[in-house]
Formats: sequence, structure tokens, C-alpha cells
Amino acid sequence: MKHILAADQFSRSELDHLISRSQEMERILKSGGSELLRGKILGALFYEPSTRTRLSFETAMMRLGGNVISETDVTFSSITKGEVIEDTIRIVGGYADVIAIRTKQKGEAKLAAHYSPVPILNGGDGAGEHPTQSLLDLYTISKHHALGEKALTVTFVGDLKHGRTVHSLSNVLRHYEGVTINFVAPDVIQIPEEYTRPEDRLSTTLSDEIISGSDVIYDTRMQKERFEDLDDFLKVKNSFIFTPEMVSKMPADGTLMHPLPRVNEILQSVDTLPQAKYFEQALNGVPVRMALMAEVLGM
Repeated sequence: MKHILAADQFSRSELDHLISRSQEMERILKSGGSELLRGKILGALFYEPSTRTRLSFETAMMRLGGNVISETDVTFSSITKGEVIEDTIRIVGGYADVIAIRTKQKGEAKLAAHYSPVPILNGGDGAGEHPTQSLLDLYTISKHHALGEKALTVTFVGDLKHGRTVHSLSNVLRHYEGVTINFVAPDVIQIPEEYTRPEDRLSTTLSDEIISGSDVIYDTRMQKERFEDLDDFLKVKNSFIFTPEMVSKMPADGTLMHPLPRVNEILQSVDTLPQAKYFEQALNGVPVRMALMAEVLGM
């Protein structure tokens, strides 16, 4: 685990270990933090907009006693002068002990890892992957469902073509027995074939049957910024809007998730329902990223 680059890099035993380590970090958080990473520095390089991912990485490092240096606007980066990512990483790797990076291009985190003298944590590479998000998603599911111990149906809804969180989490879930996966999206933004398996169920309609049969529904926003054709976005932008009536059709112990930000795909009136776990999901990013940084730094 020198670098965290893609969801498919983890074995089942590593996933279980990270869940256990995240539980440990949650206990540390509740006790006020620790000095485990005192003297360590996180370099946060975020070349795409981010709130939860960047701030939870920074919070995680500081809760463990470390410090943060960050670059959060590409406008003020040497990249605007023409510097290549390889050079940026070589330099920042000399300033920091670990780097969390978000880029616009798929595969750029792996490129950064090739040149980095310190561990790289992929905080999202374009429409590619978001492995640390998949781990906090998995951790959230594990807190409400017996992963690998009984049958579990997970339904992904929304922009599945561009949804890097979906790409990563669906890969991670393959390690657990008894998990059935549904992908629900209009054809133009359906899940890419590389992330599917023959046993998966694909649909363009979110039927009552799918809703009532889902233990977990993972909703995503329509990512306007990634559509090549604006007309395609306008056709699908309101395809799925979760209302209290829809969510009430889920099992009473069901879990509704969303990586956030939401736009209009989940009404605010859903927030108080017992199935709504997306704010808890976002908060889980802190203990999970605490665990990841401790792991890659060998602490």
C-alpha cells in the first residue's frame, strides 16, 4: 500500500484491515485526536474543485498531529506556466511526506505515483477513479449492513458513465460474497462496460421493484462539466429525483448514499428519513483517510 491509486488494487483482507483501522481512527477522533503523525506533512494538490475530499484529507492529517501544505487553485500553480505534473510531483514530494492529488485527467494519479518520492493518494482523476471515496463508502455500508455475511443488493443511480465514485465502489464490492449490483441510468450515461460483470443488472428505469429490493441505493449527480454535448446533459439532468415518497419504498433498514455535492437529485425533505446516510458518509471520510495516511506512512 505504498500508493492508493485504484480500487482494484485492494484484496479482501486489505479491505477488511482498512475497515478495522478506520474503526480505530474513529475512536481516536472521539477521544480528541492523537500525535501519531506528528512532524509529518500532507501536500494537498487539488486541480479540480473539491470540498469534502480536500478538507477531510487535511482534517485527517491534523487530527493525527501532522501539518498540511496545499495548492487548491490551478490558476496560482506553476502548471499555468506550462510545468508538467511530473516536475510538480518531484518538487512537492521533497516538501511533504505524503501527497493527496485530484486532477482533471484520467490516469494522472498513476503518472504522479511513477515520479513521486512519497506516497500518492488519488483524490479523483477526471472520470477515472476515486479509490479513497470507495473506501469511505465501503466503511459506511459496513456500519449498517453485514458485508459478506448475508445477501446485499446495491443499486447505483445517475451519471454512471462519468461517476468515478461508482467505478471505484463497484470494483471494491466485488470482493464480498452475496453482493448483487444494479446499474440504473439513461443509455447515454450508463456504466462503461469495463466496470460491469455478466451477473450485473442494467436498467434505464428506477422501478418500484428495484427501489424496494435495494439494501443500498447509491445516487450520483449528473456531472454537467464532463458532458461533451450539452444537449445530452439537458435530456438527462432530471432523470431521477429522490423524494420522501420514493425513499419510503426502500427497506426500513435501507441505506441511501450520495458522494455529494447533490444538485436536485435528492430533495432536502429526504434528509430526515432514516435511510438518508449521505452526511454520515461524508463525515466517514475523516477516519478512513486517517487510516490510509497512517498505513502508507507505516505508522
